[in-house]
Amino acid sequence: MWDRPTTALHRGRTLRYLKIRFALDLAEPHLRPAHRRPAPELPGPGLRATRPPHAQPWRLPLHELADLINLSFLDLAKVVTAHAQGLQRTGLDELLFGPDRIHQSIDALTYARHDRLLHHETRILSGCLDQEARRLAEQEKAVRDRLLEVKRHLKEQRISELTAAGILPFPPATNDSRRLARSWLGRYLADEKEHLVRSLAAAAGVAPSASVHIRCIREKITRCIDNGWLAAPLTDTVQQTLDLDAPAFERRVIADATRHADRDDTLCHPLVLNRWRDQLNTSLTRIAPTVENPHTRYLKPLTLNGPTPSSARREQLHRRRRLFAALLQRRDESLRLITTLNDGMSIAERRDPSHALMKKIGDQTYDELVRRHPELYRHIRACLARYETRYGRLQIPEPRAQLRTQIFDELDQIALRRPAGPPARR
Repeated sequence: MWDRPTTALHRGRTLRYLKIRFALDLAEPHLRPAHRRPAPELPGPGLRATRPPHAQPWRLPLHELADLINLSFLDLAKVVTAHAQGLQRTGLDELLFGPDRIHQSIDALTYARHDRLLHHETRILSGCLDQEARRLAEQEKAVRDRLLEVKRHLKEQRISELTAAGILPFPPATNDSRRLARSWLGRYLADEKEHLVRSLAAAAGVAPSASVHIRCIREKITRCIDNGWLAAPLTDTVQQTLDLDAPAFERRVIADATRHADRDDTLCHPLVLNRWRDQLNTSLTRIAPTVENPHTRYLKPLTLNGPTPSSARREQLHRRRRLFAALLQRRDESLRLITTLNDGMSIAERRDPSHALMKKIGDQTYDELVRRHPELYRHIRACLARYETRYGRLQIPEPRAQLRTQIFDELDQIALRRPAGPPARR
């Protein structure tokens, strides 16, 4: 994935399914090889109805199973549930949890866990403490354990990839007072710093897109798209989704959560992802009290702590809790997609030839700011001096952001004594 542009993340696996199922050639017309293939002969007149869901899809030949779970999310949920309960089959682990399908299998496991939990609590609330209730509880536990195991595997895989790319481990916050003073001076003089970076980058022959200061995640995504690191075109559908007001966007998010087979892939566009996650959090917070869930972290099982509720009440509560579970499932999905997107952009930026050069330009910029504003730099160093355990080494007990704000206020007072006044702060 990392040696080519990251494609816009989608959830329906539509393109991959079309390629596998129908052998479609999705290359540009001028890049397609010139060859003829005879059309397959289809028995019987006209079109045939799609077959109903398979009762035991895991019994299909492996190539047919791969084809089926590419198309049917509910069949994928059946297979991962059976696998969590101990089903073993040659090639099944790689099929379900290989790099190409692990995210979809985690999504299916999340759905299966909620489904077993909701059916179990429905029987408990109706007073049916029977063998079926115990079977549902065992299935839910098996799926939950498998889900945690697969998530740990995905996390280890991610750490390994980021470590190999040189992004992890993250460097600790500097305790060198000189480096911290230079960094805070650059942050205080943000506009001047940005202008210097662009000037030095242009002199070094760096493309303008690589030297643009990124102020928010949207600008970072846009830069990755413009540089060809991310294949996520801003289509009319995406723009219309971004332009939706809050009530319309919430309706769209909830409508998507009620569907599993035909999902709204536009919500997974990199420019929409963060708004989608925020809306899911808002909707979950609003709905949680109505489904008797004390928080929005996970679905808490209901227990019978009083008289048996009526069938109408049980059905109403079940429908609401199923929507709540679907929103939880979508939030987990959005967080995984955001994490994957951020990792992909970070790796692409680091592998770009301009990365090392921009690091050197950054050091030159800080040096130039210190040369231009020695009084401000000395003031920051003086403020940090009382936190030095020895020369150049800091130990700051209070939050650094709080100390930085206090120092910036003092720099404003110094700058006010100058004719030009204080610079714009960020």
